[in-house]
Amino acid sequence: MTTQDSRLTSPAYRQLRQWVLARDRHQCQIRGPNCTHVATQVDHIVARADGGPVFDLANLRAACRTCNMQLAAHRTNHIRYRTSIADMDTRL
Repeated sequence: MTTQDSRLTSPAYRQLRQWVLARDRHQCQIRGPNCTHVATQVDHIVARADGGPVFDLANLRAACRTCNMQLAAHRTNHIRYRTSIADMDTRL
């Protein structure tokens, strides 16, 4: 079970999220396969789990739901299916 990061539900983050969507004109900045082009989410370029800053505008971009979910799935699969413990050490 995962818990939601309380910072992501704060008024400050909600305002920042709206600012990023407006800055990027509600256009997906990822443009992956099956992209809908209409951004409704905000993506952390460097994932929070990898130490990416939550509130840094340079680390945020507008994303459509499809692209954001594909990135999350790719990241999850990449971590889950590492070939050795040595691979894990390079992330730390």
